[in-house]
Amino acid sequence: MANPGLTPLVQAEAPGEVLLLRQAQDLGFPVGETWVVELWEEFARLNNLAERIGRLFQGVFGVRIDEDRLLLAAEEAERAVRESYLLPERAETFLEALGGRGPFLVRRAGEGVYRPAQTPKEALFALKRLWAEAFRVEALLERYPTLFPPSLPVLVQEVPTLPPPEGGLLEDPFLSLDLSQALGQRVIAYTWEGVLLRVESSSAG
Repeated sequence: MANPGLTPLVQAEAPGEVLLLRQAQDLGFPVGETWVVELWEEFARLNNLAERIGRLFQGVFGVRIDEDRLLLAAEEAERAVRESYLLPERAETFLEALGGRGPFLVRRAGEGVYRPAQTPKEALFALKRLWAEAFRVEALLERYPTLFPPSLPVLVQEVPTLPPPEGGLLEDPFLSLDLSQALGQRVIAYTWEGVLLRVESSSAG
């Protein structure tokens, strides 16, 4: 049975890359063990983040952007997320589901930037860092005028070893071709040590 907010890929119902990865797994491609985390909305509501962060950014976005206040507000917003907490039972089920496994890559579905984690506890910390980084200045300006980030699923993926800090996942042209033919749409497949970890629709790039 899936844990609330933490779903094995085979049971996940999210669209986009989650769907592509699940289809690839169903077709027998070597998809790495993947869990889909959908806890951002509950986490934000539990910690009253919309109101707290909204107050931080009052007066920042007017006729012109107050850059000094933006920098300060972004820093405080990141801190607010990092210092907030998941429900204890959510954290416990997260750690139990990943227990005895690792290492992991933690990233938002549809995005290539990942956070490495050697243990389940590090993966939990990486999850919160990803949420906090949504309030970096660059991320805020990219989605302006929307202040709060969309509720994208986060993927926790077990890997044989952690990739180097630079280089990351590798595009596999042969696997991309095979997977595109199997799915009936053009996709790009990214692997590490023979494990399929990311599928990107070619229309997105």
